[in-house]
Amino acid sequence: MIRMSALRRYGVALALTLAAPAAFAPAAQAQDKPPAALTQRDHPAYADLYAAMEEAVDQRQVIESAMSAMSAQFAATPEFAQAEAASPGVIEEIVSGLRPVFTAQSERVRLLYRPANIALFARTFTPEEATTIAAFYRSDLGRKLMGNLSRTYVPTDTLAAAGSTGTVSRDNVDADLDRAVNAAVGGMTEEDMIAMGKMALANPALLKLNRLTGAVKEIRVQMENEQLTADEQKQIETVIIDVLTRRFQK
Repeated sequence: MIRMSALRRYGVALALTLAAPAAFAPAAQAQDKPPAALTQRDHPAYADLYAAMEEAVDQRQVIESAMSAMSAQFAATPEFAQAEAASPGVIEEIVSGLRPVFTAQSERVRLLYRPANIALFARTFTPEEATTIAAFYRSDLGRKLMGNLSRTYVPTDTLAAAGSTGTVSRDNVDADLDRAVNAAVGGMTEEDMIAMGKMALANPALLKLNRLTGAVKEIRVQMENEQLTADEQKQIETVIIDVLTRRFQK
């Protein structure tokens, strides 16, 4: 007979394993090839797994958390801190103006790296395993775990590094994801953890997600370091200049 403490450990392992990859779910839906052209690598099960991850993550909440972290970074910058002191609310106005720019840029980058992520799934899972994992993400328990992750993911280290050095490291990505995953797991009940432990015992494919951790984080580092397009840079500059001009013009 399996002890309850052992089941809980399985649950913790499963939660930690399942939570991290979902942070990278792409905004775009997969475009599957006609059945006659399919190879195992092209199997629609891998695209469907990504779709299941996307469905389970509240992307709007993730964006709002990122904007909150961005506000904190602005406030920590002397020039913007001085502007805020002189005209309270200026940082909030700037961040509000940057939200659609940031959202569009995030979607562009996720789409750009979608092939690399799906290829990683294809190298790691059989189509049947991908289907099993997708089913977890679509379950009530999977959605609860991913909902917790959506609320707890705040890219504090990532944005701080991008603002200070212009380069995001693996350590920055690890710090943000580890905090979010631990907090997300902390929001699960004892019953939830036991249920996930039982799932892991019944479906070993779920624990294979642990094999993705390093590779997924490396892709995430590349995504975070993806350069802004000239148009995106111009949009950002325009928002900031317009707000400051409106606030401080004589």
